[in-house]
Amino acid sequence: MPSNILTRKPFWQLMLLNIRPFFREPATLFWTFGFPIFMALLLVQAFSGEKPMAEVNVVVIEQEKIDADWYQAIEKDKKVSILTIEDAALIARINAHFAEPTSEVSPGEGLSSILSSHGDVLILTPSGLFSTRNSHEQAIAFSHVMALQDQARKPYLDGVIDLQGFRYIDWLIPGIIVLQIIGIGITSISNGLVSDRQQGFFKRLKLSPFSRLDYVIGIVFARVFLLIFQLVALFATFYFLFGYQPLGDWLSILTVLLLGSIVLCLIGVLVGARSQKVEVATGISNLLYFPLMFLSGIYFDTSNFPQTIQNIVQWLPSTAFLDAFRLTANQGASLAEVSVQVQTLAGFTVVLLVMIYFLFDWGDEK
Repeated sequence: MPSNILTRKPFWQLMLLNIRPFFREPATLFWTFGFPIFMALLLVQAFSGEKPMAEVNVVVIEQEKIDADWYQAIEKDKKVSILTIEDAALIARINAHFAEPTSEVSPGEGLSSILSSHGDVLILTPSGLFSTRNSHEQAIAFSHVMALQDQARKPYLDGVIDLQGFRYIDWLIPGIIVLQIIGIGITSISNGLVSDRQQGFFKRLKLSPFSRLDYVIGIVFARVFLLIFQLVALFATFYFLFGYQPLGDWLSILTVLLLGSIVLCLIGVLVGARSQKVEVATGISNLLYFPLMFLSGIYFDTSNFPQTIQNIVQWLPSTAFLDAFRLTANQGASLAEVSVQVQTLAGFTVVLLVMIYFLFDWGDEK
């Protein structure tokens, strides 16, 4: 006589037990799938693009003495607006300023009128090109006008090339996906465990054919199963809206996603292992969520951090997960090439399982 399916496959039953509520409640579906996707789109829009260069206002003094080819190139450029004034005295004051850098330059009536109307400008004189403010925008404008001088002498194509896999959007999207996994893996699981504990589920578990290991594995893989739907929706959305398409082989990408998701879900289990109230679990989840979000390189490259911070964040599971994901998805790296990150995730899996085994409160002591 075949054994009962609950005895043979308890893990699957516990997995289904954690999955069914998500599909029974429309609100749960929205907050689990719809809202994270909506937030992901907002984050991509907020961080994915650089501000386009504003119109460059160039004040030209004594145009007839300026290199004709350069001036013609500036005049033809659609991003540059030329403003002409006749003020030989201003040129003398500018030259005196560079001879004696401590002196300030009086703009004079003509330039003052232009500055009041146009704000930051570049000043082009026979002596050279000058900025009026030490700012990032002025540096970009200055470089643009200086490039026109080289282009006038030897015409060349000038523009931004989108290299697939190396665009900023390609770098950002894996981080946004990992951020969604951190949220559903840590917060959702920890709160669910506390709810089960408050309802006495663990005490009833003793009377069932389920083992405690079945419960832990079941709740982790239930969230991983739900993440599949969310990831499919995210990948499809990013493909149609931003043209994002992973370059690596899907086996390597999915292996990294599976390992990383399991580790983050196990962190959620550990958070809820002994928490008795949802408020406590939520507080601990937030305490982990925000450092992982800002220190793992989701929005900013970790190479820009101080060396001391870099030495710490390289050991975070989310950093290993995100680095491996970016390398496999954007640069086509194989699993062998991300073996360090994969081993880090595998090591965290073992450590977290051991900690959960010894720390989980099953209600035995009560």
